Amino acid sequence: MQSTNETPQKPIDYWQIVSYIILGLGALASLLPFIFMVLSGFKDSSELQRIPPSLLPDEWILDNFIWSWDALKFPRLFLNSILVTSVITLSVVYTSSLLGYVLEKLRFFGRNILFFGIISTMFVPHQVAMVVLWDLFNRLGLLNTHIVLVLPFLYSGFGVFLMKQAMHTIPNELLDAARIDGASEIGLFHRMVIPNIGPSLAALAIFTFMFNYDSFFWPLIVMRDFDLYTVPLGLAFFQGQYFNDLGRAMAGTTLAVIPTLVVFLVLQRRIVEGVTLSGLKG
Repeated sequence: MQSTNETPQKPIDYWQIVSYIILGLGALASLLPFIFMVLSGFKDSSELQRIPPSLLPDEWILDNFIWSWDALKFPRLFLNSILVTSVITLSVVYTSSLLGYVLEKLRFFGRNILFFGIISTMFVPHQVAMVVLWDLFNRLGLLNTHIVLVLPFLYSGFGVFLMKQAMHTIPNELLDAARIDGASEIGLFHRMVIPNIGPSLAALAIFTFMFNYDSFFWPLIVMRDFDLYTVPLGLAFFQGQYFNDLGRAMAGTTLAVIPTLVVFLVLQRRIVEGVTLSGLKG
């Protein structure tokens, strides 16, 4: 006698299989340039000039990475980039979350106008303000210092928008109950709001870190001392002036992306989770 408790098998969804294959091929295509860059760092110059090029090196060498690490002073470049980027990231995360809380949870005259003004800054290209900023910092004597790399980026209109959306996930009833118990607004913000928007804060921190770590144009026009250079500026300064070796260039670029790659791999779930939570309610 056949058992009547057998679970019927679901039909194979061929469209889902095809979609997975397409997504996998797309992911591979997007990763291929990065993979080629990393592997090229282990090749010598003659092998890189071969046509057609090969993906895997014939002989794995570390000379390119050793030379790039020493000649480009990567420890110093890393320290400068991490210092500048960390200060900017901490400032953007705190100011954005604070402004997002004020604009979403507090009622006051001109709130919508203020929010519109903040959002409008997102549509002004930073290059437009660079001439004015350069003249201002030149008059203040701050050019060729890390301060000039930090000050223009301590605030983010996008960060305020993202954090304002994240505040939707916090019930107003919870905050009102805390106010009845005597909690101040600044206390509410630090003790109740911040712990409940962790994923959104992490997502904003990742976006801010990656964007400012890769910043090139502004440091290029305000920095002169190589010891104060950030990683992107250090790479560009050497490439084309002191060497044209593709192997060394690929090795240096590979070393440069390590911090952002580590941050992304460790916190990649927070990006999706934070953006999803920030968009639950419009």
